[in-house]
Amino acid sequence: PELPEEERIVNFNYITPGWFALMRTPLIAGRDFDARDRTGSPMTGVVNQKFVEKYFPGQSPIGKVVRTADYPDRPGQTIEIIGVVGDAVYTDLREPLSPTLYWAAAQSETAPGSVVLTLRTTSEQPQEISQAVTAAITSVHPNITVSYRAMAEDVRAALSQERLIALLSAFFGGLALLLAALGLYGITAYAVIRRRAEIGIRLALGATPRQVVNMVLSRTGALVGSGIILGGAAAWYLSRFVSALLFGLDPTDPVTIAGAMLVLAGISTLAAWIPARQAALVDPAEALREG
Repeated sequence: PELPEEERIVNFNYITPGWFALMRTPLIAGRDFDARDRTGSPMTGVVNQKFVEKYFPGQSPIGKVVRTADYPDRPGQTIEIIGVVGDAVYTDLREPLSPTLYWAAAQSETAPGSVVLTLRTTSEQPQEISQAVTAAITSVHPNITVSYRAMAEDVRAALSQERLIALLSAFFGGLALLLAALGLYGITAYAVIRRRAEIGIRLALGATPRQVVNMVLSRTGALVGSGIILGGAAAWYLSRFVSALLFGLDPTDPVTIAGAMLVLAGISTLAAWIPARQAALVDPAEALREG
């Protein structure tokens, strides 16, 4: 059946046989393009999983026929689906995966204005490969302009915003963690000074240094624990508002949140342990004289 215009938005990509294997896109069902898919033969296409989920849910699309929309300068074309491949990013890493239909480049009736040539090499000097390919292309058509860029560069460029945000977040997060540790250390140290006479009495009555350390840490731990629980709940709720700034990550990933809580608990424990250890080393006689 003919779908409404807004339901017929599909990405198209002309490729040659072997491109899926080169890009390591898994072939899930059917076959890849080969010599049978050429000019004059019936139009064939390979679709991704998102295409199947949207237009053929719960059934195999192999052998099914789809038709593209009619345009004033070009009538629609009937395409037989011959294969299904895994989903892959089409244009933008930040966009959700969308239905994609791949056509055989050999079946194109018009020459494209530009072509993306994908090369994979294990050579440590890929520029030599690019130079050889450029020489081969220009020997056939000297007016063709060829330029190369490593895919790693494209990925880095596409993720530059996320990398900058991650760097700034790590810096300010580390700064906030340092300030929190210094603040907790200062509060605990001040509390130990205020209770120096009490600690001396406890030691004089037989309390062990370990008991003194546990006493200080237990009170500090209650404060830190309540803060971690409230902070974790707030982070779980507010993380949805920064989901657009994340790439390939779940904003409510429990492992990430639990890891952050453990780091905060560890730093807080260390910050409180230092003055607690100093409290355990108090001389009872000296503390009583000061009191």
